[in-house]
Amino acid sequence: MLHIPYPNLSGIARVVSTELLTGIGDKDGFDAVDDLSEPTMGEKLASLKLEGKDDVLNPENADSSLVVKPPSADSVNILVKQALHADDRALLIDCLYRQDEKVIANSLSMLNPSDVLKFLKSLVPIIQLKGAVLACALPWLRSLLLQHSSSIMSQESSLAALNSLYQIIESRVSTFNPALQLSSYLDLLYAESVYDEVEENDVIAPVIYEDEDDSDDDESDADSSMEVDTVEDGDEPILYSDISDAEEDGSD
Repeated sequence: MLHIPYPNLSGIARVVSTELLTGIGDKDGFDAVDDLSEPTMGEKLASLKLEGKDDVLNPENADSSLVVKPPSADSVNILVKQALHADDRALLIDCLYRQDEKVIANSLSMLNPSDVLKFLKSLVPIIQLKGAVLACALPWLRSLLLQHSSSIMSQESSLAALNSLYQIIESRVSTFNPALQLSSYLDLLYAESVYDEVEENDVIAPVIYEDEDDSDDDESDADSSMEVDTVEDGDEPILYSDISDAEEDGSD
């Protein structure tokens, strides 16, 4: 009996008997022919298991198709043209949120002169807005004027849009200096208030200076006042306080 080993198998019989193959061939009326070049069942199962393990060990390969790529300049240019031709303001604003400088420049470079004028006129009401939409529209307006200034100036119908943009910009800039002055005054007042609070909190403790020499002199004077005079004849010593008392009695 011939046994064929099958490596890399777990949980499956590692040895397959060729008698099973021979029996199958006898029942069907033909002799089983062993094709050594054809992979065996064990090898097929092993290859299937290995492929599954590779997918599990490398989930990045399985999820590579799910990675979202950023839009290219071609796709954004197509969306801009669709928004201009359909007069779709919502789609145009969605395109303006693309803030990549290369995407903006390449998308605007593909516009023809008629689309350039439409885009300029569409930006006028958007520039009048405030907030994030205005901040997103400014890079597009700047790139549009830098790339297509000659074609814009060559069209007379663009003068109205340019005049409107000029008035909007002047009205915004005119309030810049007063706003800057007000901001400076507020910063100055705030700094002064903070300085006053610091001065109130930091109370300076009074400095007490003691002259040690004066105290020593006072102590020496007190000791000298209590000194006694000694008498050579063996009389009792007389205190200065006794002398003063005797003088007072004599005066009386």
